[in-house]
Amino acid sequence: MHTRRLAFLILLVAFALVACDGGSDPSTTSTSSGAVTTSGPPTTMAETTTTTTLPPGTEELPEEVRGELADLIAATESVRQLEFLEQPSVVVVTNDELAERVRDQLEEDLEDLPADQALYRLLGLIEPEVDLNALYTDLYSEQVAGYYDGEVGELVVPMAEDGFTVLQRATLVHELTHALTDQHYDFHGRYSELLDEDRYDEASALQAVIEGDAVLAELLYLRSLSPEEQAEFFTESFGVDSEQFDAAPRFIRDALVFPYDSGFVFIDRLYRTGGFESIAEAYASPPLSTEQVMDPDDYPADEPVAVDLEELVIDGFDLEYESTWGELGFALMFDQVLSDEVSDTGAGGWGGDRYQVHFDGSEVILVLRYRGDSAADAEEMRSALNEYVRAAMGFEEAEELEGGSAYRGDDYAWVWSDGSEVVLIASSDGDAFDTAVATLSAAATPDTTDTTGG
Repeated sequence: MHTRRLAFLILLVAFALVACDGGSDPSTTSTSSGAVTTSGPPTTMAETTTTTTLPPGTEELPEEVRGELADLIAATESVRQLEFLEQPSVVVVTNDELAERVRDQLEEDLEDLPADQALYRLLGLIEPEVDLNALYTDLYSEQVAGYYDGEVGELVVPMAEDGFTVLQRATLVHELTHALTDQHYDFHGRYSELLDEDRYDEASALQAVIEGDAVLAELLYLRSLSPEEQAEFFTESFGVDSEQFDAAPRFIRDALVFPYDSGFVFIDRLYRTGGFESIAEAYASPPLSTEQVMDPDDYPADEPVAVDLEELVIDGFDLEYESTWGELGFALMFDQVLSDEVSDTGAGGWGGDRYQVHFDGSEVILVLRYRGDSAADAEEMRSALNEYVRAAMGFEEAEELEGGSAYRGDDYAWVWSDGSEVVLIASSDGDAFDTAVATLSAAATPDTTDTTGG
């Protein structure tokens, strides 16, 4: 998927850093720690004149447009240093048709939305009046500039009346990179499997590899254009409507940015050290957690710690899903509510976790068990969670309950730690809350020292 706002922001930063470095050849660009550049093996653009190989699905388009698509396929192969195993299928639509396709796709993908909406309201991440379905529909309809459908191996991209603009050509290179790398590395099958198994944090880590790779290819393509074409790209990007994106809660914006931003930094690091061979290795052995993407030094050695969480049985509630929250999940919620310092220390040091969401159609309960890399990390998480539930969920005081800190009001929360692991229970239902606390506290032996919380 290619997102208008994100493409502009990320590529603008990358161009700015390259400009500060004097616009040197990517094979010789130097960087200080943490800088985003595109140093790595030199990439030579092939001359892209109209070819006789035209993509299927475009037979009704004018010949010059089909020729331009063929040129962009050749350009993608050149910058990405791979060749298509078979010609990609391309569907060219209007902007309105693209928005309609995105809305139709969202209807299929948002089946867990009622539980998610109840959970986000409970955690204070969205206001009670927010309709999450409408928010996502408006946001994606505005922001998606094209997408790759891995189910059928098809690209869907818009075109202006008089042909492709520079922004649309860059979008095509981005989406063509997805089609190209999927043919070689079969990432779509693996990504779909992770989603089917509710392995959401691991899926987000793989998505970061996929999108970061496509952003890199797009940047390399843009750097091959003339200064006038580059200026046109950024001028067009400045004019993109971002009203829905700007109005969305921060945690949603940051989640949308993550695979492009952090994914690009992760991929660029590999590219600078080992070129596309290192990126191929990342497809073969992708990061197992968002922690490894956010903290590239942790990849590949620092694998997640397995955390067990026995399924709770709560009268009237069904287990909606069980997964891993991940360092990204904690960073998203903390960043929206807490200071940068508290967020960084609280989310950092993640070792592993497991959570369950139970839902009865209106009320929701979250049960989460976390382990840090060290006892100090567990303490920082305990403190951050106590601060978070007070600030985000509107609690003022805690009471001691089963060795942890309990919060009661319109909603309910419990934060417990034994010095090595941390448990969070948040519920909109009092009876479900009491059941969950009793069940988890009976299975643990809390350290009753320092139980006041945060």
